[in-house]
Amino acid sequence: MTSQSMEREVRVEVYRAPAGVDAPNVYFLDGVGSEVPSGWSTGMGWGDPALRERQVNVIAPTGGPSSMWSDWETDDPVLGANKWETFLTQELPPLLKAGKPGTAGPLAHNGSWGVMGLSMGASAALHLANASEMFKAVAGISGAYSTTDELGYQYARLTVAARHGDVTNMWGPRGSTSWAEHDTVANPSGLANKAVYLSAATGLVGSSELGRFGSNEVVLVDGHVLEKGSYESTHQLEAALGGVAGVKLKVNYMPTGIHNWPVFVTQMLPGMDYILSGLPDAVPNGSDTTNGLAGHAGGSAGSAGSSEAAGSIGSAGSLRGAGSAGSSGS
Repeated sequence: MTSQSMEREVRVEVYRAPAGVDAPNVYFLDGVGSEVPSGWSTGMGWGDPALRERQVNVIAPTGGPSSMWSDWETDDPVLGANKWETFLTQELPPLLKAGKPGTAGPLAHNGSWGVMGLSMGASAALHLANASEMFKAVAGISGAYSTTDELGYQYARLTVAARHGDVTNMWGPRGSTSWAEHDTVANPSGLANKAVYLSAATGLVGSSELGRFGSNEVVLVDGHVLEKGSYESTHQLEAALGGVAGVKLKVNYMPTGIHNWPVFVTQMLPGMDYILSGLPDAVPNGSDTTNGLAGHAGGSAGSAGSSEAAGSIGSAGSLRGAGSAGSSGS
């Protein structure tokens, strides 16, 4: 799909609800790599088969590595133009409504929106829900939600630096108005009366991590540090939300787990279910088609220049830096 603000094509993977209903739309925002395909489509996001039967349209943008899914103040020499908030809130919704030629057509949508993100995407998801009335429910998995304290600043700086970007091109110099505006912990008032799901692990290495990563010290140490930071930041946001009227908050803290897919995948289904609990139910629309997706397993029918099935576009191990099995998904 074409982003006018970024002046380029953006691959957007669309996974339609089971046929016959107008369903909520939920964005999935990936981690630091945001490679093509997304972490959702590789089978990691689809880790629990029950997700495929949920009455929800999942929309996963790709191609925003180290972007924080944000509007940057200045184009970056390495990362280019990033106007993701504009794309997600203004440009993409009408494109989804209109449908892309050669795909299964417009989404069967009931008008409600949620957003779920992991790691970098979790930080962005909470900001979007806090800043925009478009989103009535949100889930953040292993994110960092302050931008102005030392932990939050270093998290954002390291996220951008992971793909050799310059963080000052994102929100200007540290301490600027833009940095403050992205600090959800400092002012979470925009989450009033919304459903909010948060999760994080302690960063302690458990049997799942040892079984998957063995003695890979780089993955284990990086994952420990990143998840410990997410754990602390999630506690901060939980405390801040205690003063927000009407917020419907659910938090899950895991006793072990590092910043990687074995933690992320376990939170996909409960996070999605909590988002859906805060949105209007899907409604029957009388359609008897399959929306072009065999078995409702999903496909990238909304992606730029592609309508291939999700199962054919990549394997879990191909997403280095996006939270794949071989790297931390910061």
